[in-house]
Amino acid sequence: MYLKQKPYNKIGVVDSGLGGLTVFKKVKKLMPNKQYIYLADSANVPYGTKTKEQMIKISENIVRFFNEQQIDLLVLACNTLTSIAMDYMKSIANFDIIGVVEYGVNSAVKNTTNKKVGVIATKATVDNGLYEKLLKKNGIYVIQSACPDFVGFVEDDCKDYDKISEKVKEYLRPIMEFEADTIILGCTHYPILINYLKQYTGENITFIDPADSLSEDIYEICGNYGNKCDIEYFVTKNPSDFKINGSKIIGEPIDKVTEME
Repeated sequence: MYLKQKPYNKIGVVDSGLGGLTVFKKVKKLMPNKQYIYLADSANVPYGTKTKEQMIKISENIVRFFNEQQIDLLVLACNTLTSIAMDYMKSIANFDIIGVVEYGVNSAVKNTTNKKVGVIATKATVDNGLYEKLLKKNGIYVIQSACPDFVGFVEDDCKDYDKISEKVKEYLRPIMEFEADTIILGCTHYPILINYLKQYTGENITFIDPADSLSEDIYEICGNYGNKCDIEYFVTKNPSDFKINGSKIIGEPIDKVTEME
């Protein structure tokens, strides 16, 4: 989707919190010999409840931070940020930017057999309508469901099994009644809830994680050259929580997290 074989070595990844680690984990697996900077904007989580104006202001601060870090490429590991602010961010950034939305769309279009696709996402992503617009452009029938509680469940380490299961049924019931055969995980926090989702839908639904094709595309763009993996983690709030819960998601210890002032 992007110009191939660019000399990207220093790569930034940003999300409102833990969810972006589901993207970062897949990118790092394919390219372990890169420099990475992960930013969790935990002071502003969840992004899905923010207005467009708030998201633009947040995006300015994100670009300012990564401009200072002198990265080559920024991965917007957040559907809300991608759908609302990516074009603006590109206009003020000193680096290239890739977002997750188009990867989810393209994968869903390739996968669906009945041309009925469900999108579960934050309220802001649903209200923005980018997924719906791009899917309909490809001749797909679309139903969207905002899932405002899911991010909080993940950030709280998925502690309340019964409440999560109850909300999964509430949010996914309209999609099942629509008879969608494919569901896009339109928030990078949602793959962490995949077992809950599959428990409700059964095995006949295919879930699309945009991070799968996104990570493959980034690998095609810049390959795995480099000397070694170097990772820096930054948060805007609660570094200790990020260190503990983030280690579970990434599958390895996060030893150091820097809290930004």
